[in-house]
Amino acid sequence: MNSWQRWLQAPQTHLFRRALFQIHLWLGIGLGLYVLVIAISGTALLLKSPFYTWFEPKTLVPLETEPLTGAALKERMAEVYVGYELGFTIEGFEEDEATFIVLEKDGEYIPHYFNQYTGEDIGLARPWPIVAVEWVADVHDELMLGRDLGRKINGIGGALFVLMSVTGLLIWWQGKRRWWEGLVILPGSSRSLLWQLHSFFGFWALILMIAWGVSGFQLGFPRQMAAILEFFGSEGDVIRPRDGVMGFFRKVHFAEPGGQNVLVRWGWILASLLPTLMFVTGLIVWWRRVVMRWYRNSFKSQAGGIKEKG
Repeated sequence: MNSWQRWLQAPQTHLFRRALFQIHLWLGIGLGLYVLVIAISGTALLLKSPFYTWFEPKTLVPLETEPLTGAALKERMAEVYVGYELGFTIEGFEEDEATFIVLEKDGEYIPHYFNQYTGEDIGLARPWPIVAVEWVADVHDELMLGRDLGRKINGIGGALFVLMSVTGLLIWWQGKRRWWEGLVILPGSSRSLLWQLHSFFGFWALILMIAWGVSGFQLGFPRQMAAILEFFGSEGDVIRPRDGVMGFFRKVHFAEPGGQNVLVRWGWILASLLPTLMFVTGLIVWWRRVVMRWYRNSFKSQAGGIKEKG
């Protein structure tokens, strides 16, 4: 059996696959925390819009009474916000929109919403849930390291993420007789459920993984990516940055396809958690197969040594 036949029929015995497995394993361990941070913060980025809907006290219930406007509104707000300077104000354009007001005190600017029907303060325009999700979303873009350094690290992380995804695809191949097992989850399989989940989602989410990684590299190294694209094709080819494959990758990265549909939007939010699922399942499988096996063997060896001495 030559090397190619061995890869087709029994890839587990192939030296190349063993090398790929080690690359995939240590990339997963080394990038694990980074992938976790990027995936969770990316989910937060997609949740910004729903969070504004849920927590921004912008919408109110109109009353039959006439709302306060103009000078009467300013006078009432001055009574409510005693001790604050009244700053920039935007009266609601719609009947159910609250009035936006920026308060100033000791050099600090605090945006609030005000109910023009009841003459009462509604609350902060940016309450802590929105502040928190915005902070986590900023971590996704720059890792709190500044625009240049943060995006460059994300670019390197994107390239390594693509390498990890490609090696994972090659490892996914289980031979001609069993290749289809990686496409489904089998209740009676000899493989653990976590191993099957890792293999299943790794295959079906491969395009998403590559799209996230490649577009992440492009955002961190736009000039280098432009040079790569120029090397592989001209402006008229399908791989150009704004159209074709690269355009699709960028749209996937920013969850643009069908993004206005609520169900599709939530689908993107769930999909953004796939790298987290891949990391968790891979880590547990590795811990059980490698770390715990090493621990048990080490414990048995120590126990055997103690008996011999006894």
